Amino acid sequence: MTTALIADDEPLLRDELRDALRECWPELELVDEVADGLAALEGIRQHKPDVAFLDIRMPRLSGLEVAEQVMRDMHGTHVVFVTAFDDHAIDAFERGAVDYVMKPIRVARLARTCERLRARAAAPSTAAASLQVSELLRQLMNSNGKPSYLKFVQASAGKHVRFVMVDEILYMQSDTKYTRIVTASGDAWVRKTLVEFESGLDPDMFWRVHRNTIVNIRAIDLVVREEFERLHLTIKGRAEKIDVSRPHQSQFRGM
Repeated sequence: MTTALIADDEPLLRDELRDALRECWPELELVDEVADGLAALEGIRQHKPDVAFLDIRMPRLSGLEVAEQVMRDMHGTHVVFVTAFDDHAIDAFERGAVDYVMKPIRVARLARTCERLRARAAAPSTAAASLQVSELLRQLMNSNGKPSYLKFVQASAGKHVRFVMVDEILYMQSDTKYTRIVTASGDAWVRKTLVEFESGLDPDMFWRVHRNTIVNIRAIDLVVREEFERLHLTIKGRAEKIDVSRPHQSQFRGM
């Protein structure tokens, strides 16, 4: 019996992957489902699953960091990255002895991954393959090989997951746990902080203008300077004003 662990901080996406795996690989036994990287590492050490499906961006430890530790511990667990990154990262995965699943989950694509996993499970691992995986992880984790910027984000909407393309986002605002994603077609809420999102956004396109606000600069209509060194933005097609805090006003000098 082949065993597996799923790690993703979005509950609905864990449900989606679990249901798709049941369809593609009915005999696969899921031994654990976790919501962050540290819990994933603990689950792998405890259950020693044959396969670990790891979201790349998770709290506490990233999927890449978990995979690196798994390689060091030599658990024999095969890593499958669950990713929303673009073709740059996928090209890197294709060159390495690593499998991946793209978000949103597509059953046909997942079925091909499951076939490769079955084939690799039947073949003995080699030192060369392990070195290839280790080198790939190093390339992805260093400053020149980080995964490319997010193309979309997933937002919960009742029992459904809404996929919001990043270039459609006008701005993002958060409190301590949730982030409000504002688009021309409506708002969505995600249980992630701005800090968690910020590292996956293109800094040339998304600027932090306040401790709780990131703005898509392509969506800015006006930059308005007021009295007492106050500054606010207006967004194309919207009535609200977005305050720019003093530490972030230097980005708009000369505008």
